[in-house]
Amino acid sequence: MATERAPVLDVPVRRRPRSRLRRLLTGPVGGTVLTVGVVVAVFAGLLPRLADYADAWGLVRALTRTETGLVLLAALVNLFTYGPVWMAALPGLTLGRAVMADQASTAVSNTVPAGFALGVGVNAAMFSSFGLSPAAIARAVALTGVWNNLVKLGTPALALAGVALVADVPRGLGLAAGLGSVLLLLAAGCLVAVVTHGTAAALLAATGERAVGALARVAGRPAPTGWVARAERFRLDSLELLRHRWVRLTVATVVSHAALFLLLLTCLRTVAGAGVPWLTVLAVFSITRLVTAIPVTPGALGVAELSYVAGLTAVGADPAAAAGAVLVFRLLTWLLPIPCGVVTWVAWRHGVGRAGAAPRP
Repeated sequence: MATERAPVLDVPVRRRPRSRLRRLLTGPVGGTVLTVGVVVAVFAGLLPRLADYADAWGLVRALTRTETGLVLLAALVNLFTYGPVWMAALPGLTLGRAVMADQASTAVSNTVPAGFALGVGVNAAMFSSFGLSPAAIARAVALTGVWNNLVKLGTPALALAGVALVADVPRGLGLAAGLGSVLLLLAAGCLVAVVTHGTAAALLAATGERAVGALARVAGRPAPTGWVARAERFRLDSLELLRHRWVRLTVATVVSHAALFLLLLTCLRTVAGAGVPWLTVLAVFSITRLVTAIPVTPGALGVAELSYVAGLTAVGADPAAAAGAVLVFRLLTWLLPIPCGVVTWVAWRHGVGRAGAAPRP
């Protein structure tokens, strides 16, 4: 005789609400507190132990008009060098529109906690208003990010190889360069696999989805889905563009990083004199770019300054000269893009660059 089973009630599982403290720490308030804490710790505590601000400011004030003009010229060139990277990844985009979007997104990234993600949103909104399709924009954001990280990972190994030809390589820089080389090979291998092999792309996407899903569940957040399908769309969209534009994209990305390095070198040469060989400066520059790859603070404020000054003094630069040069460099790369970005954002909001004249790829 069959027994009657009690009906199973589909009772929804209620998630435990996050505490107020956790919401504060993981929200904008937590990001602001972290930023303020890092900035105070670096500029009021750590940097004064490495160099005297008064001595550094004295060296900056001693710059001649010619030296000041040379530094400003290098800074102006640096402002325009990332535009061609976007142009390589977005067929039909003009230099003026590329620079507008880049400056506006950089201003957001340099001022707002978690500003990198918001900066990507600004880029997407502006590119869309220029007449570019959402698919092309998503592809460009992904490819420019991949190419930037490939250059960041590859530069330390090249710089340290050059230093090794003329001097002994400090152990810390050597370890960082070795790690960068390993990561570069892994990243390059994954990129080639994702773009050229559908099966490899699906496997990597599924593995990444499971790993991120496990972390999301621990953090009490919903697990991501659909990575395999998105990876296949990215592969097909990217393959055709890279066949015709990978050289242009690579050259534009390398030139962008080189312009930033040349600005740092110009600041060092004008503020600090001859000092440290340029290959050694390149090594410090590339290691700092790796250190700041994950944006702990907006625009790596505080973290970048400490890494640059500590690295330069460790390889023989005068502490005051290193601090003065780095502060000028950061003034021109972190602070200057903020008013420039505000101007381009306001101009865009008033219709400059809009009208959908750019062809949809």
